[in-house]
Amino acid sequence: MTARRPGADARDDSGAKAAAATRTAKGSVQEAIGKLIGDDAARARGTAEKEAGAADSADIEKPPRR
Repeated sequence: MTARRPGADARDDSGAKAAAATRTAKGSVQEAIGKLIGDDAARARGTAEKEAGAADSADIEKPPRR
């Protein structure tokens, strides 16, 4: 477990944003591979992973404008 910096926010969205983008990209790659090799199950898993990453990205709160 890592220690928090003094004064750090309770939620660090930069890591969550990167994880959501990575999940979306991995899903897209898996979907494309499934299409290329003709594997419907791999394509479906890739589509589901891509959509889950997009949903994770949408769930991240944006900071209020000042």
